Amino acid sequence: MTTTTALAVQLRDDLRHRLRPMTGRDPSERDRVVTPLELLYDLVYVIAFAAAADELAHAIIDGEVGPGLGAYAFAIFAITWAWLNFTWFASAYGNDDALFRVATVVQMVGVVVLTFGLPVSFENAAHGESPNNGMLVVGYIIMRVPLIVLWLRAAREDPAHRRTSIAYAVVIAIAQVGWALTTLPGLSFGATVTFLVAVAAAEMIAPVVIERRYGRAPWNAGHIAERFGLLTLITVGEVVAATVAAVGVLVSEQGWSVGAVVIAASGLVIAAGLWWAYYLIPTRTILTRWPERTFAWRYAHLPLFGAIAAVGAGLRVAADGVEHEELTLLQITLALAVPVGCVVVLVFLIWSVLLRSYDLTHIPLFLCTLVPLVAAVVVAVVASEPGAPIDLADDADVAALVTVIALVSLSCVVEVVGHEIVGYTHTLRAVERNLPRQGGDDDD
Repeated sequence: MTTTTALAVQLRDDLRHRLRPMTGRDPSERDRVVTPLELLYDLVYVIAFAAAADELAHAIIDGEVGPGLGAYAFAIFAITWAWLNFTWFASAYGNDDALFRVATVVQMVGVVVLTFGLPVSFENAAHGESPNNGMLVVGYIIMRVPLIVLWLRAAREDPAHRRTSIAYAVVIAIAQVGWALTTLPGLSFGATVTFLVAVAAAEMIAPVVIERRYGRAPWNAGHIAERFGLLTLITVGEVVAATVAAVGVLVSEQGWSVGAVVIAASGLVIAAGLWWAYYLIPTRTILTRWPERTFAWRYAHLPLFGAIAAVGAGLRVAADGVEHEELTLLQITLALAVPVGCVVVLVFLIWSVLLRSYDLTHIPLFLCTLVPLVAAVVVAVVASEPGAPIDLADDADVAALVTVIALVSLSCVVEVVGHEIVGYTHTLRAVERNLPRQGGDDDD
């Protein structure tokens, strides 16, 4: 094929999206990149993350911390699991034809429907009821049914992986029936939650069993790494958006103040620090060489996406506390320190899972990263009266607020600087220890 002919074929494929064979992508394809459709798909999910974070912030402000966290965990799992499963399929079979595009857009509609069900979910949880509701289930089913159709199409057009594709389609279909059954009237809260946990656990176990028994779907490890990395990046962008929104409210109500400046600066430092810390892990390099590590690595992202979005919720809580002076300094501090701490812990966990290394020499840096968070909580306890809301007319309260928020952002700085100076050598050693072991020698 001449260069001119090849160019003409490429242009035709780019400009016309009629049905194309869904025969599976090359798992070893190099330099594969994320498509614009996948980026558009991710943006809708980040909107869902932001909506869940908003509801969590309202729950914390209203004193419904426990129910709010429960509803938030439920929402994040539903959103993330649907995204993860489609990403898995798209990496294996994404051919960008018209049917694939339509199926993707339908799933995006499901995300929007699910997002509209989030306020009811959090309200139900606050009243001791199941966070699940009809609109959430309808949205979730709309998100998942197109994937069943796509897996069945792959089963028909890719005989080499037919059993794997059929198994995925069957598992997803059964899971959707399970999710729908949880909305039946008369089920107790305990029974509903137990059933939901059982369905979620079964869905998480099924892909491992399917690919071990019937063979691996032709997903591309490097592409998967980029997809997860970009969703992490866009979710970190939600922290920036939360910072801008929070500071905007403060400035419109009170004008620029010390509190507004501190929240703005700290929010941006936290966002930049979380982004930098995540990308310190050589994910694409490792997964391309050892793709069998992808399963454990991808499951570690389920709580990570939620923790990052929760940092945005913490910033909203801080802004509300500063604006209305109804929250205590300790409440504001915990709302920020806890999710940031969770992200730090999860980044270290993902590093260990990916590199199959639990190097104790990494512990000092890990502990140093957590020290500013603990110090922020200590300052909040010592500098404020128990139960007394923050008072911005009190210089001591303002100084304490500035200190705790600065300490929380310092945690991210310590992680990044520590790794750039010392920690990267641990990563190099861990990779070198892995090199004698070929990918096929590792367990899933």
